[in-house]
Amino acid sequence: MRILIFVLPLIVLSCAKKTSETKEYSYPPEWYPHQAVWIDFHDDSHIPVPDTRARFEIIEKLQDKVPVKVLVDGDVAALKLDSLIEANGLNPNRITIVTHEQPNWAMRDAGPIFLSNGDSLMIADFQWNGYAGKHADDLERGQIDNDLAERYGWKIKSSEFAAEGGGLEVNENVILSFKHHGLSRNPGKSLKEIEAEYLKMYNKKKMIWIEESMLLETPGRKIDNYYGQGANQHIDAYFRFVNDSTILTPVIAESEKDNSPIQRRDYDAIQKNLEQLKKETNTNGKPFTIVEIPMPDISLYTYKVSAQQYMVDEFHEMTLGEDVIFVPIMGYSNFLITNGAVLVSEYWREGLPLKEKEKDEEMKKILSEYFPDREIIGIKNALLLNWNGGGIHCQTQQEPKLN
Repeated sequence: MRILIFVLPLIVLSCAKKTSETKEYSYPPEWYPHQAVWIDFHDDSHIPVPDTRARFEIIEKLQDKVPVKVLVDGDVAALKLDSLIEANGLNPNRITIVTHEQPNWAMRDAGPIFLSNGDSLMIADFQWNGYAGKHADDLERGQIDNDLAERYGWKIKSSEFAAEGGGLEVNENVILSFKHHGLSRNPGKSLKEIEAEYLKMYNKKKMIWIEESMLLETPGRKIDNYYGQGANQHIDAYFRFVNDSTILTPVIAESEKDNSPIQRRDYDAIQKNLEQLKKETNTNGKPFTIVEIPMPDISLYTYKVSAQQYMVDEFHEMTLGEDVIFVPIMGYSNFLITNGAVLVSEYWREGLPLKEKEKDEEMKKILSEYFPDREIIGIKNALLLNWNGGGIHCQTQQEPKLN
């Protein structure tokens, strides 16, 4: 009897360990509970549009709801963040500063993409090619997730295929992505091959490829003399799941579609994508509920300048002195769902038409209908992120809560 008492716990422990190790890892939908939310923070004094006010606003709003892990690239950024935390009375115990020497500008893309089996974490390590070569000067960012995985003991699931976190949107079983995202990141690969790899990496059952690319999301020269940053077709700037059966879709108002050549082109693209999504089905064969959300009037937020040297260096098609209209990559789709809150862009300012304020409120109302138990929080400085080609969702990444 004494031997049995000693042996049985070993058998139970062995079975428990085996069960944990054989659980499948997957990328959870964003509305699942989070252990933390990661975000980048840096010394932005050398970039054309400083955006740390927006990043700190996100940190400030998040730390009441979920622990925040902030990736900085050195002492200057860490000291700047520390001073802001103290000056604004934030709880330092809710904010962990993590240093990695390589600067990062979009946590969702080059930071860790967390897979979970409920008991442990694994990193989905896609190949990093700088948004299909559009930002080839930052290829070193591809090492960030691997370095953090080694530091924290996370397992790594590696792929020979390229993708960024912002390019793949998920519910429980489905991945949404722009077709251009998959093909442009993986030259020489067929869409069928890319699809199989993405499904395997995220452990999902179905892939939906959005056919029409968006001009606003195109980096560099978009059309005529309109320029701007952009992630080269990231789905999180447009189409978002809010549950397993519902997709939010931005729609440019017909009365605003001719306010700029970008809006004119993207109005038609969105309408085609909208018709496509209405025909798509979930894994149970049922159509999705498609909910139209507003789109800011982009023409109200552009500005005209003469091309400077840094612009010519960034966008090689430019010439010095050329008149350039710069466009922010803005929209309400780039929101973050986390514990007890949804963070969404808020654009209206004094001097703008009241219709833009009404859009802010409409978007908050739509989100509150799908997340009645979460606080809908407007980020007033989100436009700063849009000028640099990202948004709230782009700059953050959720770390799933374990059992």
